[in-house]
Amino acid sequence: MGSFMSAFNRLLPFATPGTPLMQDLAHLAAICGLLYYAPQVQQWYHRRHELLQDQNEGIEVLQHVPVDHAPAQFDDTEIEHEDDDEPIDAFDDGGPPQAGDGQAQEAEHGPFIDNEAEPGPAQPGARARRTDIGAKKAKSLARKDQRRAYHEFQRSQGEAQRARDAAGAAEREAAQAAERERRRATEATLEAKKAKEREQNREQERKEYEEGIRRRDLAVRLVREALDESRTCDLFRVAKQVGGDVDEEWVEKIIKASGLLGTKGDVMTLITGMGWAARVSAEDMAKVYENALSRAGEDGRIYFDVVGKELEARLGEVAIGVS
Repeated sequence: MGSFMSAFNRLLPFATPGTPLMQDLAHLAAICGLLYYAPQVQQWYHRRHELLQDQNEGIEVLQHVPVDHAPAQFDDTEIEHEDDDEPIDAFDDGGPPQAGDGQAQEAEHGPFIDNEAEPGPAQPGARARRTDIGAKKAKSLARKDQRRAYHEFQRSQGEAQRARDAAGAAEREAAQAAERERRRATEATLEAKKAKEREQNREQERKEYEEGIRRRDLAVRLVREALDESRTCDLFRVAKQVGGDVDEEWVEKIIKASGLLGTKGDVMTLITGMGWAARVSAEDMAKVYENALSRAGEDGRIYFDVVGKELEARLGEVAIGVS
């Protein structure tokens, strides 16, 4: 264990039992900072090294360029600070030759004869120089080419899509016209169906209305004939003769609405609680009261049940023709 601790202390000489705690923490912070910033320092060093290499690249000049037209020393730093969007001419001849340069040289040095030159113009202009582009500018040009190719691809895709849209416009228009025609036909069919249903409903309502009128007229006629004949009428029997869903309550409502009930002269037409229509005259009531008085009690009172029975008996006598 002691040998392990001694080896560990050799590896970390600042973490010994004899050193203060603040000193150990300071050493630890320094090591951590060095480990954190070491990659960034290394990356900066590589960038600086590449920049120096780019600056040290020279310019190659063609051998047959005249001295008066030789370009100045090419500064690579100008390319590094140029705008990436500025076009570059790799063959710059330094501008057009000045008029009279050839005559001045010939007057000073004599005519220039190039035995190895091929036949050509009498006074050829200065030949173009060739420049070598640095790595950084080459990357910039490559990025420009990539962007140009990307935009060209997008433009070609847009033109192709517009061409496809234009080619299919006629077909889409025809399909839309067919769809509109189909919808109009469907709407016309639905409208015709609704109109037919409305006509059928109106016809059904008209028939029901006419049937209701016929039933009402039939009920009133049957009750009136019965009252004229026997002065009494069974409303339940009348309802059966009318037919359908008619009952005695419906017949009673029709009779009340027709104006058959009430008093006319000395005759009164009424409907009893048992569902009968009766026509009673003053003579009938005098006979009923006379019979009721004969059946009065010892106290001389006449009760309604006695009057009812006498009236029923009187109407029965009238129905069978007894006066």
